[in-house]
Amino acid sequence: MGRQRPPRLPPRKMTGSLPTVILAGCGYGAIDALRALKGQARVIAINPYPYIVNSGMSTRLLSGRFSLDLVRIPLLEHIHTNGAEYVQGRVTQIQPEVQTLTVQTELGRRRLAYDYLLVNVGRELRTIAGIHHAFTIRPAEQLLAAQTWIRDCWRRAAQGDPTPGLLTFVVAGGGCTGTELMGELYDLCQEMSATTGIPLTQARWVLINRNRYLATGIAVEKEGQNNRFSRCIETGIRRLGVEIWAECQVKAFGPEQVWLEDGRELLAQTRLWAGGLQVPQWLSECGLPVGPEGSLIVDECLRVKGSERILAMGDCADFAWGSQTRRLPKIGVYAVRQGPIAAQNLLRLIRGQPLIPYRPQATAFVCVTVGNRIAVAKKGWFIWRGYWATVLKNLFDWLYMRNLKPVRWREFFY
Repeated sequence: MGRQRPPRLPPRKMTGSLPTVILAGCGYGAIDALRALKGQARVIAINPYPYIVNSGMSTRLLSGRFSLDLVRIPLLEHIHTNGAEYVQGRVTQIQPEVQTLTVQTELGRRRLAYDYLLVNVGRELRTIAGIHHAFTIRPAEQLLAAQTWIRDCWRRAAQGDPTPGLLTFVVAGGGCTGTELMGELYDLCQEMSATTGIPLTQARWVLINRNRYLATGIAVEKEGQNNRFSRCIETGIRRLGVEIWAECQVKAFGPEQVWLEDGRELLAQTRLWAGGLQVPQWLSECGLPVGPEGSLIVDECLRVKGSERILAMGDCADFAWGSQTRRLPKIGVYAVRQGPIAAQNLLRLIRGQPLIPYRPQATAFVCVTVGNRIAVAKKGWFIWRGYWATVLKNLFDWLYMRNLKPVRWREFFY
């Protein structure tokens, strides 16, 4: 990608009123925009919920290490503090030619006009046949429901319930989230084994992964380093006694079964779906340029290519840079760093100033918990495993969350 700055946008002529900036979705970085634009624009924030869930922490809801309140960021509080307006709903379409967008709310559809737009809708859960028979990673309340169900399965087993597959636990999806879920699931089962007196050997855990390696697609370094990281994660998961079914794909869920594409059937009373996320399909229908997976293509300043007044960031943005046009993986660490850049560029658009480029960090800290308070961490070529990797992961979570709401550091360390 070239390093030329985009042409300066002439200041928008106002007639006594502030320009309207719409935050279409409030993923990572939205609060940066709210703070930067306070008093500089009429800001409308659109989000399905009046809070944001820190997805990097949510897997630990399953084991009970974190509470729902701890992983939530109070979006509405930040909206009010910074003088913005809130619309509860989901964006379903953008009409860039007339500078409007459509929002689906509980009361029906609304069309809102904007002068400048930040698209930050993230990704949504990929669906599958029979998904209602499984617990899903979103919304976060599903993981709390799964925790209650799993505890009940162990209690039923202790009472002699003969239901087939009662202590068989399946996680479908071997990415970072699915792998962490399996680790947290094991910790919960370990607790329930001690509570009920049922040996852990009577339980069965199956992690189904459509790829060859676990937790793929999480870094931009050399493939050999990424594979070494994945193998280290796999070693940690296997030490728990987990069966890893690699290069397998789930076809559908039943009331008590998991059906695979190759025709096999697995009987399990507990099924968790972490089989991937995808950008909303409507993004590809807006007439804006999109990449292979449907994310909006942005330039080095996070402005959607071909549009002077629309920025995009996070999982719904397709950002490439460098001579080899490397594309950023869809993980939160990059979205967090994009937030301040997108916020400043919205302000610069309003003022008619040159935009500033976003430069991804050369290496990203990536950490995946694998049960027993153990994690596998990676920073560049350096990979390590152990309890202190978990401590470092929790430290970064604490440092991030404390800037967004009051938190007690003791809640992050276990």
